Amino acid sequence: MKITKPLLLIAVFFAFSCSKDEEPGLDKKAISLMEGNQIIAAPPALLASDDPQAQLAASWIVSANAMSSYLYYFNIPAGTQQSGSRITAPNGRVKDAGDYVTYIWEDENSGNSVAYQVSEESDRYVFEIFLKLDGEFDFLKYFHAEERKDRSQGSMKIYDIFGIYGDDASVVWLNYEWSRVGSLFNLTMTEYSESFVVDITIDQNTKAGSVVYYLEEQKEYELIWDGSGNGNWAYFDAEGGVTDSGTWTA
Repeated sequence: MKITKPLLLIAVFFAFSCSKDEEPGLDKKAISLMEGNQIIAAPPALLASDDPQAQLAASWIVSANAMSSYLYYFNIPAGTQQSGSRITAPNGRVKDAGDYVTYIWEDENSGNSVAYQVSEESDRYVFEIFLKLDGEFDFLKYFHAEERKDRSQGSMKIYDIFGIYGDDASVVWLNYEWSRVGSLFNLTMTEYSESFVVDITIDQNTKAGSVVYYLEEQKEYELIWDGSGNGNWAYFDAEGGVTDSGTWTA
């Protein structure tokens, strides 16, 4: 059988196309933080310590891991079908161009309608959760999360749609930002009024880490521990001088 040039080109193109790994669609994308049971994995001895400063460090780790409860909304119930419409909300920016996928379902625990929407930008994916509260006609944005495609950086905003700080549903009452450099994972939590910021860094290989707490942009204290849970602490004055310090043994 004689192989013509057009047929040969088609065969080469087909072989090349099949050799490349296909990029999963938007419906397969997820925030990297969903891959583990905990956001921050600390040494067990640190979490079990009765030292007051170790307990303070442990309390912030527990607060960071409470973020997992919000990620619950990103689990799409089995059998949920994609919606053909993009969700928009009056209380938060919604990407209004480009590819997207949307899922809508009823949350069995709350009875609220939930919409999960994923879209793509040049270097990142955008993940949005909307809730339609009981008695309401419109969806309100509850979460807005973004993560770089290489998973090196990400952020998640939680909107005050339940009126914790008032009637303005566009208020961001919690903001999380995270980054990865090698085995180091950093998570920063900022409260609505920005009166306090907590910066947590953990070595995901050794579980050594630190907590730095800022109040009204001033560094108040720092807690540092090793992979065994032993650590040291320091408190600072307005000029950055150490006012008190010490160590603990887990």
